[in-house]
Amino acid sequence: MQVRLIFSPVITSPRNHSPPVYFYGEFFKFSAQHHANVDGVEVFAPAPNVDMFQLHRHFRSDGSTRMGDIVRLTDVREVVELVPVYGEKMDPRLNCETSLDLANSFYINNFASKETFHAILSYQ
Repeated sequence: MQVRLIFSPVITSPRNHSPPVYFYGEFFKFSAQHHANVDGVEVFAPAPNVDMFQLHRHFRSDGSTRMGDIVRLTDVREVVELVPVYGEKMDPRLNCETSLDLANSFYINNFASKETFHAILSYQ
């Protein structure tokens, strides 16, 4: 999920009790282009030549809007680094501030940290 907004509801409660923190995030899904058969089970596989899993934004079936949901911040398990898939020619509007908003395909950079590398490696 891409975090878009972090918020906490206003709750009148005792002073020593803090309200839960939530975020609104938008979903990604693994690319169906890259898959493998492991012990008779079809699984997602890293993209060839880059060894990183590819993600696409998850849109409504009519393609009109991105899919998202509200989640408790404490439910986040891990933060990963996303790298835009540029294709043959990079969109000139893409930069470090706009890439998450303009791009629809990304790689999960499993080389960003050893923890991410081992977490993703153990998935395969």
